[in-house]
Order: sequence, then C-alpha cells, then structure tokens
Amino acid sequence: MSLIKKCKSVYDSLEVPQELDYVVNRTIHQSKVHHKNRAKIWIKGTTAFFGATFALFILLLNTNESFAKSVEDLPVIGKLAEVFTIKEYVENNETELIEAKIPAIKNTGNGDLEERINYEISYKINEVLEEAKQRAEEYKNAVLATGGTMEDYIPTQINIDYKITYQDDKIISFVITKTESSASAYQEQYFYNIDIENGKELNLKDVLGENYKNVVDKDVKEQIKERMAENEDNMYFTEEEGGFSGIDNEYQDFYINENKKVTVVFQKYEIAPGYMGTQEFEIENETIV
Repeated sequence: MSLIKKCKSVYDSLEVPQELDYVVNRTIHQSKVHHKNRAKIWIKGTTAFFGATFALFILLLNTNESFAKSVEDLPVIGKLAEVFTIKEYVENNETELIEAKIPAIKNTGNGDLEERINYEISYKINEVLEEAKQRAEEYKNAVLATGGTMEDYIPTQINIDYKITYQDDKIISFVITKTESSASAYQEQYFYNIDIENGKELNLKDVLGENYKNVVDKDVKEQIKERMAENEDNMYFTEEEGGFSGIDNEYQDFYINENKKVTVVFQKYEIAPGYMGTQEFEIENETIV
C-alpha cells in the first residue's frame, strides 16, 4: 500500500481522541497566549485556512516534486520510541521561502497514541503554514500597493524545525519551532511531552503534582527578580502592564530538559518586551513521572 493510501486509511479510521479534554484545554490556553501577544505587537494578516485535513497535507507533500525530499530518520529514543522526520522539504517562489522538517513518533508500543499525536502535529503545521503563506501574500501586495516593485520585495522566510529536549524509555519531550521573517521576525513554538507508558500527553500537574501552580509561580517570580538584579537591561512587564502574575492552569507551555527538569516557557512579548525574546524558567522541583 502506498504512503498516501496508508495516510488516508489512518485518517478515515481516526476516532475522537480519548483525551479530548486535554487537547481542548491546551488549545484554549494557547489561544489566550496568541491573542495576548497580538495585542502587544502588530502582525498584519488574518486567520487563514483552518479546515485542512491530514490526508490532504500528506498528499501535498508527496505529490509536489519541486520541494519534496526523502524521509529522514533520527536516533532511537530510549528502548522503543522514536522521533523521526516524516518529511523534509523546501518550497521557493517569489512570495515565500519555506524550509520545513515535519516530525512524527513511532515504536511507542501504543498505535492510538502515535496516530493521535502525529495527526495533531501534521494538522498544526499545515495550519500555521497556510496562515504564514497568507501573511506573506498580504505583505507582498502591500509593498506593490504602496508603489514598490517585486525588486523591493524580499520573500518571507518560513522555517519549521524541531528539537528533542529529553528522552528515556518512559518519556519523550520535544519542541517544534516555526520562525517567520519578513519585515520583522515572528516565532511560535509547540510543545509535546509524552508519557509513553500511559499513552498520554503530560501537563504540569502530571509532572509537578497537585501543588504545581504554587511551585511554578514562586520559581518564576524569584527568577525574574534575579535576572533584573543581575542586569539592568533585563526588563519585564509589570502585572499592570500584563506581565507575569501567575500561570493560568496546568496547560502552560513547558518542556522537560536534559536534566529531567521542567522548563516553563513564555513566548516573545508574553511577559517581557520583544528584545528579551522567549523566556524560559527551569523549575527546581523534581518531576514525579
């Protein structure tokens, strides 16, 4: 059976995930962060195509010979699980330059988990690519509408890549990063912390316990004070300006680092001015998984 038919078969047989609550709640949290950030920076563009399916996404990747490249595997994680590049490709035209590595998981011993995570990753990447392409088209049109020419327009660069941050025979933690550069740089990250043993995605309550919010809030506030004391150029928004006042819930962005420590992440502009970039805080408490 061809890869396209296999992907279509997976899509056609896909059932509603058992952990729908997790996906919904995490999406709500990410949406709040997304809108909060857009209130602090001007990003030209509107919400683009949301209804793409995994089957069509894989079809696009496998039928466009101008940019599709061969699948590339990465090292095995732990004893069973593996994160690998299901597709790597380049698309270059007058409007945008796209370089993308699309990750997937396999050999976890849990087929349902793999289908669910891989579907979510592919859907999300397709969504952000469509949105980025629309912004690039709108930016190009704005240049031309204001008297510019195609020689004045620099194609928008869109890069998607991922990094494995922790791995053992029970847990996979990895981060997907999308960077978009035109008139200014814009970055989004998506975090996956997977409990292989129990077949689910982990949240902060899972890895830090019931007291997760107090633990995280205390550590982040202390580290912000330390960073500001160490360097006068380190600036953070006050609570009145929309700065850090505590995490909302257990679906706050985080990854597990090489020391098996939780690292909480705040996107650019979320709690500090843009020049401070993405803010990460390693939490001292031991993980409990």
